[in-house]
Amino acid sequence: MAKFKFDKRKLQKVVNQAAQAKGDELADQLTADLNALSPSCKGRPVNEVKVEVQKVWRRRMSSDLPEPKVTEFAETLAGGGSVRVTAAVK
Repeated sequence: MAKFKFDKRKLQKVVNQAAQAKGDELADQLTADLNALSPSCKGRPVNEVKVEVQKVWRRRMSSDLPEPKVTEFAETLAGGGSVRVTAAVK
């Protein structure tokens, strides 16, 4: 019978790399979706833009974006700027 040596650290490294790659892909999609709001949100009240930001986030993530980030993104988009979502895999 052949022996199989299992290296947990190498497996964890591969799993973390795959998770980070998927997280980066999702972050890129969210970034594109949120920045697509910019033309229609520019100059609008931040509270109105926050609703739109949260809709986009919920559609992709099936959860709410924390309030401080909703406000940050809404203020940036209302000002005509662009946002960047990043993935931090733990």
